[in-house]
Amino acid sequence: MRVLSFALRRAHVAPAWLLACALAPSVLAGQDVTASAHLDRGEVGVGQTFTLNVVLEGVQRFDQDPALPDMSAFAAFLSSGTQTSVRIVNGRTTVSLTVQYRFQATAEGTFEIGPVAVEASGRTLTTEPLSLRVSSTPPPGPGAGGAPAQRPADSGTIGPDDLFVVAEPNKRQVRENEPVIVEYRLYTRVNVSSYGVTRLPPTPGFWVEEFELPQQPRVEQVVRDGEAYATAIIRKVALYPTGPGTKTLEPLAIEAQVRVQRRSRDRLDEIFGGFFDRSSLFGDVVSTGAASRPIEIEVLPLPAEGRPAGFTGLVGDLAVESSVDRDSLAANEAVTLRVEVSGSGNLKALAPPELAFPPTVEAFPPEVTDRLGTTDAGVSGTRTWEYVLIPRAPGTLTVPGVDLGYFDAAAGRYETASADPVELRVTGRAVVDALPGARARGSVEALRSDIRFIRIDTPRFRRRGETLFDQAWFWVVALAPLGMIAGAAGVRRRRDRLAGDQAYARDRRAARVARKRLARAARLAGGEDARAFHAETAQALEGYAADKLDTSAAGIIRDDLRPALAGRGARDATVDEFLEVLEACDRQRFAPVGAEIDERRAFLARAESVLSALAREIG
Repeated sequence: MRVLSFALRRAHVAPAWLLACALAPSVLAGQDVTASAHLDRGEVGVGQTFTLNVVLEGVQRFDQDPALPDMSAFAAFLSSGTQTSVRIVNGRTTVSLTVQYRFQATAEGTFEIGPVAVEASGRTLTTEPLSLRVSSTPPPGPGAGGAPAQRPADSGTIGPDDLFVVAEPNKRQVRENEPVIVEYRLYTRVNVSSYGVTRLPPTPGFWVEEFELPQQPRVEQVVRDGEAYATAIIRKVALYPTGPGTKTLEPLAIEAQVRVQRRSRDRLDEIFGGFFDRSSLFGDVVSTGAASRPIEIEVLPLPAEGRPAGFTGLVGDLAVESSVDRDSLAANEAVTLRVEVSGSGNLKALAPPELAFPPTVEAFPPEVTDRLGTTDAGVSGTRTWEYVLIPRAPGTLTVPGVDLGYFDAAAGRYETASADPVELRVTGRAVVDALPGARARGSVEALRSDIRFIRIDTPRFRRRGETLFDQAWFWVVALAPLGMIAGAAGVRRRRDRLAGDQAYARDRRAARVARKRLARAARLAGGEDARAFHAETAQALEGYAADKLDTSAAGIIRDDLRPALAGRGARDATVDEFLEVLEACDRQRFAPVGAEIDERRAFLARAESVLSALAREIG
């Protein structure tokens, strides 16, 4: 029996397809098209990754991307990859296309993954539903069942004790609006080359303040449960609960790229692998996931007894000062009242004090200035309100004092921060029309009282002796049916040509399809998955070239693109730039994650520019 089997990545689909067609073209045409789905594992732990494989047999392309069911309740999408396979057994050739979707489990339980809808060869196929069990503790891996556990450097796998995330709150019982400082620490005893946060925990019922962390985390060496770990803080937040009750902080999930040393059990691999396999020297890069465990915070209500009348809802410590920029002025001149609050607590949510100004004073809404920072005690600093006041009458003006109540959590009682009233000496004489209530400043009625309009609407004139045929709208209505008939005939002729001439249809839709794919790439540019962004950009460029040249995108050979595009009128410089962008996409799709969002957007602008230049030149 003669068997030939091989599987290639997407960048090498064209040579495999040409070889399969050359070996057995007639058999491929009669192969049935089927779709199936399977998981790489049926049980995972919270924070671990799993792969959903969608397999299409019989053809090597989808009419549209598979429609996945909604899995957001228990999993976070990480990335996707495509693999093609050609198998020849006794002269019979079978082809298949597999799309691998990588997810990270985020919730515990048993979940059903619904059918996946696949469109291929003009048909809509659906796969069978699948079941996935997510446990709170990862299922036993290598070394379980009494066997000695292998170190990751020896086994090439990452165990749950080798890399994990822990959420560490400084308190588990607080009052309303009392800050809880939560540190998310990454513990590892393997070589982590890079990592990315795949799921930020939702925080309903909390006001969240993020700590600014250094771009390069500070790594410490610690001993945990008798094992040496390297640890670093990857996120730190101050949480202010907005209501009483028991609140749960959901897990934070990450995906890490870990370099492990591969050890083969095959003696031949040990002999020859050291010479030809670079991974035996430098190690393999393995993707693994981890997630913190949920933690519960008990929030106690603030006591009702002793609550002052000016209580602001703030828990912490306050001091308030009140001042004016001058203590004497003339009537109708402006003075600035400055109220400054300093201390610790959720000062960003602190509302301005309610001040009862005298009726002879016109007060404007205050301007707010913050000089706040986040420390281990929560948010601290100063918040300043500046009121512009305009006294309209002379005399001694008393600006009311400020009383702000707060709850001191350390002492367990309510306190009041106060600022004394401020006196102003106003000279000059009162202006009655300027007093508040005499006439609204800037009102519409005050402005219109200066001018009385006799007639507001614009008069209309008609020329004498004017007939119906002299009106432009008459000819528009009379000739509209003829224009509609001509337009319908043109549309019908274009549709007939689109239906009968496939090359013309692909040429006309090339730009539209490319714009849609670039729009999807633009949405992916702001996400965490840089590989998906570069894959979508490459599909836009390759698909445009394939439609213009009336060939299959899977069958495009890069070496043949240059003469083909030049034959359509493209300049050499434009073709060189086009091929350089495609090569950059291929490199980034298989490179470690690291491109910044600004770099992706700049790369997308470059791809759009070269696509526009190519469209202008080939027509």
